[in-house]
Amino acid sequence: MDQKTVAKGPLKIDSEDLTQKNLEHDFFQFSTRATDLKNLDQAVHNIGLGIELLEIADDGYQKIENHLDEIKQLVIPQLASNIDVARRSALVAKISLKKKELDQVAESIQFKGKKILDGSLSASRDPDQHLYLIAGVTGSPETRVNFNTGLNIPKISSKTLGLGSGFCSNPEEDFKIVMGLENALGITHRLKQRSFAMRNLLQKTRKSLNIAIENHKAAVSAPDSQMMAKEFLRTINNNCFNQ
Repeated sequence: MDQKTVAKGPLKIDSEDLTQKNLEHDFFQFSTRATDLKNLDQAVHNIGLGIELLEIADDGYQKIENHLDEIKQLVIPQLASNIDVARRSALVAKISLKKKELDQVAESIQFKGKKILDGSLSASRDPDQHLYLIAGVTGSPETRVNFNTGLNIPKISSKTLGLGSGFCSNPEEDFKIVMGLENALGITHRLKQRSFAMRNLLQKTRKSLNIAIENHKAAVSAPDSQMMAKEFLRTINNNCFNQ
């Protein structure tokens, strides 16, 4: 998902090569547009991969929230007290460590080797570099789920979340920090909501596709069933007429 390496223009991916580097553009797009059982199965598989991405993102959001909560719990007790220089220095060191851990978590969250909390899934990214999931039997717009506009994940780091310098330098600054932490927690909450909405969409689509697969199988077997019924009726008619 590196903006410098993603080629512009649509990329098509062979259905047997889903885990290779070409994933970084048209998301899991298969080559044929014929409405057949193979493509229905492929669409269901694609949705499973999309849900897997959401699960990884949600896990990352939760870890980020945990670190934000830990920083908040370190800062809040100091709001109503004037701590000495030594204690404040120790507190700043603890918070700096938590910020570093938060950044490490954000860097480590990946799907198929691609970072997903680095801004590559932001809606503000060049549309030619958006990530799509093909959730149907064609590559038409109706079957393309845009993860950039649907999830709109900004670059996540201690800096982008407003946790810059100035931690615990004075009580007034401490209060601003707590407000910044609340805002950062609000960002992760909204990201979770978008993920939840996307998961519901994909699950409903997968259910519809599974029904389509069953209908397709029934339609394929229908000619044989019709032939058996005709043979059965012919046998009955022959027996009736020969009596």
